[in-house]
Amino acid sequence: MNSNFRPRLGAAMLALAVSVALPAAAQEVVQPATPNADRLAEEMRTLARDPRNLRALVSAGEFSARLNDPAAAASFFARAQAIDPTNPRVLAGQAMVMVRMERPGEALRLFGEAERRGLSMEDYASDRGLAYDLIGAQPQALREHRVALRRNPDDETRRRLALSLGIGGNAGEAMVVLDPLLRRSDRAAWRARAFILAMNGDAAGADKIAASMMGGVGTALAPFFRRLPTLNAADKAFAVHFGELRKTPARIADAQLAPPLPRVAGETGVALASAELPRRVVPAPVETRRGPTLTNQAGRSAVERRREREQREELARRAAAETEARRVAEARTAQERETQRLAELKTQQEREALAARQREAEQQAARDAEARRVAEALARERAAAEQAARDVEAQRLAAASQPSATEPPAAAPAGIAPVETQVTQAAATPLPAPGFGTTSTSESPPAQAAQATPPAPRIGGEDNVIARIIAGVTIPASELGVEPMPNRRPPEPAPVAQPPAAASPPVEIARAEPSKLRPEPAKPKPETAKPEAAKAGARGKAVDPKAADPKAKAAATKTAAKAKPDPAKTEPARQWVQVAGGANVRDLPKAWQGLVAKAPAELKGRQAWTTPLRFTNRLLVGPFKTPGEAQTFVNAIGKKGISAFAWTSEAGQKIEKLSVK
Repeated sequence: MNSNFRPRLGAAMLALAVSVALPAAAQEVVQPATPNADRLAEEMRTLARDPRNLRALVSAGEFSARLNDPAAAASFFARAQAIDPTNPRVLAGQAMVMVRMERPGEALRLFGEAERRGLSMEDYASDRGLAYDLIGAQPQALREHRVALRRNPDDETRRRLALSLGIGGNAGEAMVVLDPLLRRSDRAAWRARAFILAMNGDAAGADKIAASMMGGVGTALAPFFRRLPTLNAADKAFAVHFGELRKTPARIADAQLAPPLPRVAGETGVALASAELPRRVVPAPVETRRGPTLTNQAGRSAVERRREREQREELARRAAAETEARRVAEARTAQERETQRLAELKTQQEREALAARQREAEQQAARDAEARRVAEALARERAAAEQAARDVEAQRLAAASQPSATEPPAAAPAGIAPVETQVTQAAATPLPAPGFGTTSTSESPPAQAAQATPPAPRIGGEDNVIARIIAGVTIPASELGVEPMPNRRPPEPAPVAQPPAAASPPVEIARAEPSKLRPEPAKPKPETAKPEAAKAGARGKAVDPKAADPKAKAAATKTAAKAKPDPAKTEPARQWVQVAGGANVRDLPKAWQGLVAKAPAELKGRQAWTTPLRFTNRLLVGPFKTPGEAQTFVNAIGKKGISAFAWTSEAGQKIEKLSVK
């Protein structure tokens, strides 16, 4: 035997045979059906709708195990055990996984526990029979394989039964069981036939099958085929099912976990191949003399045999006790490992769920930020449109308050005679006392508003005849010594009817004393002065020059705009790291102190900030110069157990410092 021969060479080399040609008698290959894969797909769809469906989890685990995916099967059974730890189907499913992980002793223990809880083992007979094969219990294995074949005669059950028969030395019956599969050119069946021939001494026949399946590469299996007949039953089962030739300490320890074997009809008991006790060879008594001494020698021999038998029984009891103690210790260790594995699996699932929630929160925050940005843009546009409308209205009012250059002088009120007649009548009529002028009922509202405006009276505010005459007199700007107003021409004098020359006495208006004719203005009441002044300003009688001038108003608006800071400049877009959040801002300092306790080195000297987010508030750290620097900080505090993510604030978004005592 080559010393460099690897134990798993047979399985590795025969696995390649699946992809090469079969013998000439079996050229047509039919794609096999995959009922287990189809049923697994159905259960996965059920779990997508209901992840905690116990029946679907157990079924998915069983189908995964039958599809030789023990890792996925173990995951499904772990989830099912978390829902119902006492379910016997979960125990049986875990036993199926243990068989495929080369731990038959643990698998038989789990099968026995499930059977004690009332579960029928007929659906698991094939896997249970394989477990018996792997510990060398041939009668129990054959019984389970035959039960499985009667209940579900699939291809894998036939191959397992044939290999079990071949391990027990019944090659002829094994070939009869394999014959239907060989006629269908089943490659796994041809591989099992080669193993059966090799285990029963026909290495040449096995070489021929390997050569026809693999070409020149098949000759590399010759050492493996010639090693098979020298192995015991358990080692043969490990060799043909897993390609394992060496008996490892893990295998021996696992065999000790197997429960007592059930008795099979016609069998007095089966000892485990991996747990046989060494027998002590007792030398036969030697006869040294003839005669009476023979009787004494025979008596001593009987006593010695009885003593040796008792010693053997004592050794057997001790070995059994030690075996039981090891089995209990190993079972406890295995249970602890399984508990630790389930705890790690639960922790991983919680970590994945937390990461999913964080991703959802980030996506929601991004959606909220985008909605807020759009709302703010719409608000700015609406405010700009309203401000523009107000500016246009203000300019229109200012323009309307200025008197037109082409507007003719106001006509005399109805019932007032021409100028010459009024002057003549005024000479014959005594002037009223100052402050006692009468009020005309036909006086216009602007004149009334002017009368109520303190403190100096305006021309036209008096109610006497002379005041009305003077109000209609227009003095050119050249005579007053001032520059004329831009874009305004002096008003044309109103036409006045000329009376006959004889009836026109000279009127000396220039000699009149205006101060004597000006009446004392009536003092307005305090409570009505301001409203009347506001009305006069609204009608254009007393308007602020800056308000009437559009250029002055535009300059004032521009100055006010410069005085108000731009929010986008005072609060630019910055890089932050969100470490927590809360609906109550007063609770954020406490949350910040808890984070500082977790990561004192990373958060030392950093300022806490906050900003509202819908119905809650962000707890921020920053600002950072670049997004990369923010992500580096996220990774640093993540090592201390703090979940955080990088976040970019919008321009103009208010970020406030958080006061932490």
